[in-house]
Amino acid sequence: MKNLLILVLLIAFEGFSQSGSLFTIVDFDTNEPIAFANIIFNDDVYSGTISDIDGVFYASNTVQKITISYIGYASKTLNLSDLSSNKIPLKKEISALDEVVITNSENPAHRIIRNAVKNKKFNNPENLNAFTYQSYDKIIVDGEEMEVEEDTLNELGKFFEKSYLFITETVAKHKYLKPKFTEDSIIATRTSGLKTPSFALLANSIQPFSFYEDYITLFETDYLNPISKGSTKKYKFRLKEEYLRGKDTIFAISFEPNNNRNFEGLKGLVYINSNGYAVQSVDATTFNSGKIEVSIQQKYSFIKDEHWFPEQLNFQISIGGKYAALKYLGKSYLSDVKLNPPLTKKDFPVLPIGIQKDAVKKDVAFWTTIRQDSLTEKETRTYVVIDSIGEKIKFDKILNFSAKLVKGRFSFKYVDLDLTKLFLYNKFEGLRLGAGFYTNEDVFENVSIGGFAGYGFQDYEWKYGGELLIDIPGKKEIQLQLKYENNLKETGTSYFKHNQRLFNARDVLGEQMDQIEAFSFNTKMKLFRNIDWKVGFHTAKINPLYDYSFNANGTSVVSYTNSEINIGVGYFVNEKLSNIFNSITRIASDDPAFNLTYSRGLSNVFGSNFSYNKIRFTLDHSFRTKGLGKTTYRLDMGFIDSAIPYGQLFTGEGSYDNVFPYVFHNYFQTAEPYEFLSDRYVNLFTYHNFGMLLNNKGFFTPEVVLHNNFGIGDLSHASKHENIAFNIKNELFLETGLELRNILKLNYLDVGYLGLGAGGFYRYGFHNLPDSGHNFVFKFAAGFTFK
Repeated sequence: MKNLLILVLLIAFEGFSQSGSLFTIVDFDTNEPIAFANIIFNDDVYSGTISDIDGVFYASNTVQKITISYIGYASKTLNLSDLSSNKIPLKKEISALDEVVITNSENPAHRIIRNAVKNKKFNNPENLNAFTYQSYDKIIVDGEEMEVEEDTLNELGKFFEKSYLFITETVAKHKYLKPKFTEDSIIATRTSGLKTPSFALLANSIQPFSFYEDYITLFETDYLNPISKGSTKKYKFRLKEEYLRGKDTIFAISFEPNNNRNFEGLKGLVYINSNGYAVQSVDATTFNSGKIEVSIQQKYSFIKDEHWFPEQLNFQISIGGKYAALKYLGKSYLSDVKLNPPLTKKDFPVLPIGIQKDAVKKDVAFWTTIRQDSLTEKETRTYVVIDSIGEKIKFDKILNFSAKLVKGRFSFKYVDLDLTKLFLYNKFEGLRLGAGFYTNEDVFENVSIGGFAGYGFQDYEWKYGGELLIDIPGKKEIQLQLKYENNLKETGTSYFKHNQRLFNARDVLGEQMDQIEAFSFNTKMKLFRNIDWKVGFHTAKINPLYDYSFNANGTSVVSYTNSEINIGVGYFVNEKLSNIFNSITRIASDDPAFNLTYSRGLSNVFGSNFSYNKIRFTLDHSFRTKGLGKTTYRLDMGFIDSAIPYGQLFTGEGSYDNVFPYVFHNYFQTAEPYEFLSDRYVNLFTYHNFGMLLNNKGFFTPEVVLHNNFGIGDLSHASKHENIAFNIKNELFLETGLELRNILKLNYLDVGYLGLGAGGFYRYGFHNLPDSGHNFVFKFAAGFTFK
């Protein structure tokens, strides 16, 4: 039986070898593959093909002669019988600039681009009702030439000549159901130097799946797509070549942004097929992109004569300069495409990313069968070299260490150090130094026990606490937390923070504090797809550390006890998750994010004094207006139905501080932190980034940002809050500001820029101040950018 199988395979291979051959077109000087070159068979302009993303094309045995052409290269005609190698080099040619001829006729490329834009809705694969496919993904990280000492350069050069820094391969099955239901199931993964599937990456998860969105988002920068409405006024298009393929014509069109542009643009070549005026392939690179350059290549095929669908996706990032430079290359090959299969919502799990248990156990035979092409010598050597290094220095442990470092933990044997507890700063405590330690997987796999302590050098007090954390393995991502703390809480903040960032710069302004001794129990989980769920209970003894008393039916109350149950729900439209370091992470998105928290005060529970209902709702969203930039806003609303002490009400939405005048988003810029007190309010924080209005070239390229913030609120039973000053926002609060980002850009490690900017803000209307000069606030801003 075994011999029969071998015979069948040999016959199949012989039949394939007699039917034709594969050839690769490469650059004569660099040996890099040339994608999308036009090949004509036997001098018949209607017969031929186009090289794929790897420069590869297939020619049957009936083909005796080929003519190869590609923009910027000298055309070549040759007989296949004369070839001694399957690699065909093309030489670049130095040609004169395109002649500019002024006529009354329209640029022919514009007609084709407009037809492509007109047919976008039909050709976009994500407008299909459903589809499935399998992908083979390969990612390589390589070091580029760097300016280092000669001896070091020699050693690095020898290493990079023979091996890459990193390589990983992944095989995954994908499902999609309109509008945005997805599942990526990783069935095989292999990573140099690692034995666990913690670093299973999909090459097409970083780049857009198709070239049809109005903006192509790369590294949180939105690039205007040349295939978008009105792009003929933004881009220079030139019809470079036309290829005939049967009944169809392929138009090769170059594009680049117009001069004096004020938008982020791309340059490259797009190939439009007259069959539906669909994108057949595209080769695009970011234009004038600073310390980071991103290139994407996409090739589409016409599946079952029904619909154009991606077949190959390439992605390349070059980051850094002469001191630190890396190149990231990602390739995806799509196969087994099925259009409009009978999928329903029930076919999709709560978590859209999964790794099969045996994903890292696939043998050599599996990988040899699944690969589009065999590994190169350099790729093979990378596995050998990096696996050897990884075995010696325990890459898996280093990866686990790095994963914890991202979360703010420094791992030791048996315990993790909580880096977030090492030092804190706010205006009340000044500098707080401390430490936190938690047991790790060396003690218990899914249970962590720990605690923290810290000392404030301005209030001269210790803060401390302990907690028990339990992770329940499964697709719901359930976590339980039992906690005790003797700590500080800024007035107006919640014990139950929903979807808060690990670090909030606004915390440095915290000056009005309650001292709390609290016990709490919290749970969180992935309830449904796109929905996070939290439930918690806490009880706390509270002592205000500021001059204040609460009038409770004629009795003056300073310290009190409060018990509260909380329910939090977060809904994220078009939520996208990634699995990095074996941890599910939400990818930043402009799509709407809704957060709702309900709190119920429980009187007479553990000595609690108050009964109330508290609701807080936020909506965060960003959207683009073509040609005008991006608008980002937060709608923030809260309501409390009963009279409760100051520290449990809504305050702290201001951010003006003359010592630290920094631009804080989603806060009022001209109001002092605790200027207003409310038990019901509606705030709207907006800013619109016009982008680089002045120009996108040269050194001075600031981004122009317009801020408009509005708010209104009220406070019932205001007389109950004694010995403390506050205002009530029962009339509309208004402020407007203009911010210039990245006025000054400082080179940072030659991989990006630290951008410094400034803004001016003005409050007006009912809440303007008597001294008009006090209504104006000047602030500074800072950030990091690759451009």
